[in-house]
Amino acid sequence: MDATNEVHVSNVLQELNEQRARAELTDVVLEVEGRSFPCHRAVLASCSPYFRGMFTSGYAEAKQERISIQDVGGVAMATILDYAYTGRLQTEPDQVQAVMAAARLLQVDFVGQKAAEYMKDHLDVSNCVDVWMYADMLADCSLVEASKKYVASRFDQVALQPSFVQLPLSLLQPLLDKDDLMAKSEDNVVRAALRWVDFNQEERLQHLSTLSKSLRLSHISPELRVEMKKKCRSTDSKLVYSDNTAQRLGHAQTELQIFLREVYSDDEDEWSTPCYDPSAGRLHAIDMPENLDSFSRSVTVTPDDELYMTGDIVKSRDDRQSKFYQYNHLLNTWEPRCGMIEPRYRCGLVYLQGHIYAIGGDGASRRTAERYDPSCDEWTSIPPIPQPMSSSPCVVTLDDSIYVISKEGCYSFSTTENKWSKIADMLRRPVRPQAVTYRGCIYSIDCESNRDYQYYSRVEMYNPTKGEWKVSDGSFEFECDTATLMKYRKTMYVLIMHSGPDTDLLETDMDRTTLLVYQYQPKSDSWRYLDVKNKRRLFPPLAQWLSLASTTECLTVRMFPLCLRDPKAYERDYRGVGDHSDSSSSDSSGSDYSDSDDISDQEDGDEDNSNSDRQSGSDDEDI
Repeated sequence: MDATNEVHVSNVLQELNEQRARAELTDVVLEVEGRSFPCHRAVLASCSPYFRGMFTSGYAEAKQERISIQDVGGVAMATILDYAYTGRLQTEPDQVQAVMAAARLLQVDFVGQKAAEYMKDHLDVSNCVDVWMYADMLADCSLVEASKKYVASRFDQVALQPSFVQLPLSLLQPLLDKDDLMAKSEDNVVRAALRWVDFNQEERLQHLSTLSKSLRLSHISPELRVEMKKKCRSTDSKLVYSDNTAQRLGHAQTELQIFLREVYSDDEDEWSTPCYDPSAGRLHAIDMPENLDSFSRSVTVTPDDELYMTGDIVKSRDDRQSKFYQYNHLLNTWEPRCGMIEPRYRCGLVYLQGHIYAIGGDGASRRTAERYDPSCDEWTSIPPIPQPMSSSPCVVTLDDSIYVISKEGCYSFSTTENKWSKIADMLRRPVRPQAVTYRGCIYSIDCESNRDYQYYSRVEMYNPTKGEWKVSDGSFEFECDTATLMKYRKTMYVLIMHSGPDTDLLETDMDRTTLLVYQYQPKSDSWRYLDVKNKRRLFPPLAQWLSLASTTECLTVRMFPLCLRDPKAYERDYRGVGDHSDSSSSDSSGSDYSDSDDISDQEDGDEDNSNSDRQSGSDDEDI
């Protein structure tokens, strides 16, 4: 007979754990920080080489009934013993370092490994320096590299943390040598070095000459050179700067267009987020969290080009978890931040005056709103919206107010008065509004055409001073399947996806979808059609991207192309479009689609020419 009891192992371990709780049949007591832990020697020895050696050696502890354990905290010991008797590792975030240190001492490898992984996954501005120093002390090379890279990825913010000045010189100098330091300027690197020195001038001023070798002279402002020279006069050392003339990665931001698409697809690449550099005609992709539902996603950008996103992670059909993230430019990853007070699906997300605001959403959150403070990673509630909002309300900011546009109506929230007010509704009730602010007004378009207007959409403009909406460009309407309103540099564009009989422009071989582009002319309040046929400039890749999506929004953000992913799938798809199959090439920083001219900031000229605003642009204008 050959039979196996599938639950035998778990039952034995469970019984041993219950005996431990009753101090029954235990044969040793561990004394840790005044706490007593009755245990079974056999259990300890089976999962810890440290205890195995202790109990099988000729040392006195092998026969003692009570053993004092040094350099281990009581909470950490309790956590490791729970793991030994249950196989489950569970601890509070503020105890992870202590548990990792105890695991290394007691040689419980699984616990030490999982604690290190947890710290890697939960690095943030406030803890990354402490984790780095701790990992260096333990000589954990993997954790050292991860935390050092994180410090570099958020250098400007980390350098302001109290822990930064605690760095030893042996860690600080190689950090300042890094090419991928995310500092907005070399002056920020110099200021960080001076802050470190000033924390303890008596001991550290002598190291200023050492640190200067990591500072790149050609990029330092004259004022800071003078300040450095003044400090050096009080020492016998001479400042010798680095002769490296290369800019650090943090100096090399490029303005990119990020296209946030809602995609019906299981293809991993189609679920990623494309971003495009119009000035270079180069395509990139942003990595997104695994299993992120693109239909629940909302993204906002700060004036410092920090990206924040909320969305649902779908683990199974019945398991959805609402998450909030901040983007790490250097690592091309989304880092978890404090979760919202209420889960929000398809909410409005905006930045205003140092805070992130989350407005409405599906279900119970339709009326509620809350505010996030990045400085303390915390959400607080704000007054509820007077009218429950449908999913995906359109939210924009202007001056000190937040404006919400939806099919249920339009409202504004004053951050100075902390209250909501009703404003005029759009002239035509939108299904899926999209809006941008431009020259003190709000421009909105219905980007979804499944309504009773014969697949036509139009731009409406709201003037806060007059408190009224009007149709931009009179009665002009765009025939479309979907529409995207985007602002780039000094003007706006409407990107129209149309699957009608007119397929003269950028027609795809697969679904014969046409991309039409209109540029706003502010002096005449009109939209001029741009002929983008057969031009390898601003728009060539867009037809394929937008045809894969149900709706698309566009953000313009200064990013770091070298940190982004090369979107092979988009390159493959685009090579099948029109007659540009031989115009693509790619390098390590993205796919190059053009010899690209830059986009101009041209506005319309004399009013006499306004009648021709919707005529095709010439090859030398606009794009």
